[in-house]
Amino acid sequence: MRKIIIQAPSGIAAILEEKLRHAYEVKVEVITDNPKAICQIMANKQRKWVTICRFASDENIKDIITMFEVNFLLRK
Repeated sequence: MRKIIIQAPSGIAAILEEKLRHAYEVKVEVITDNPKAICQIMANKQRKWVTICRFASDENIKDIITMFEVNFLLRK
């Protein structure tokens, strides 16, 4: 199974984990709920953690998932 780490505030991280856990082994790292916080999703590619996408904490969940899926496929 492919492994990913979601670094985001607790509300967003929970939603993303719920949507992505069927296809990935998800680990969540909760960061402080700050409007200027940079959130990211990282994946384990060839035994190294690589940032797949970065997003703001107020971005649309659908857009975050689309950005992640496209970037994940491009980094294969």
